[in-house]
Amino acid sequence: MTTEATLPPTSVSPTARQVWTRSRGIALAAVLLVAAAVAIAVIRSDARHGTLDPRSVDDLGSRAVAELLADRGVSTRVVTTLDEARAAAGPDTTLLIAVPDLLTHRQQTLLHASTVTSGGRTVLVAPGSWSVGRLAPDVTADPATSISSTLRPDCDLPAAQRAGAPTPAASATAPPTSKPTPATPANAWPPCCASR
Repeated sequence: MTTEATLPPTSVSPTARQVWTRSRGIALAAVLLVAAAVAIAVIRSDARHGTLDPRSVDDLGSRAVAELLADRGVSTRVVTTLDEARAAAGPDTTLLIAVPDLLTHRQQTLLHASTVTSGGRTVLVAPGSWSVGRLAPDVTADPATSISSTLRPDCDLPAAQRAGAPTPAASATAPPTSKPTPATPANAWPPCCASR
């Protein structure tokens, strides 16, 4: 008499526990990578805003100027969209546009239409001739002044003497190109500062 032994059925598919045991190292590494990326983004987001941005304390920022203006009762605010800049234009407002060549032709035209009738002032920093022609058509550049030149303080104010001559920003000293750089979604609007 022969008897056949019956074996219990076996599964070749891994169980949930086996899958978790094998993949938890990879999952932990992915979570740590995402956490590190978020931490770096948060830390860096406050450090660098852009050329002449009054929130920025780095070499290209203008936070010190904004603080000096605040000490004298002048309020400043950053506008980052065309609509905000157009709404900020008014008779008691100075609109400072850093690197206006980053604006598209349409943005420059719309901004000029808002500022020309506002009675306020518009300051263009490092504009190309195409930006001056669209945003301030009645203005001509003084050829005796070079963007790469620096002037020593010409007053006895101790703070001015301690500050010394300004250091021109590297991006501000680059020669202008023959055409404006088209704006991309990441840099569609350069930082502007509206003050009253």
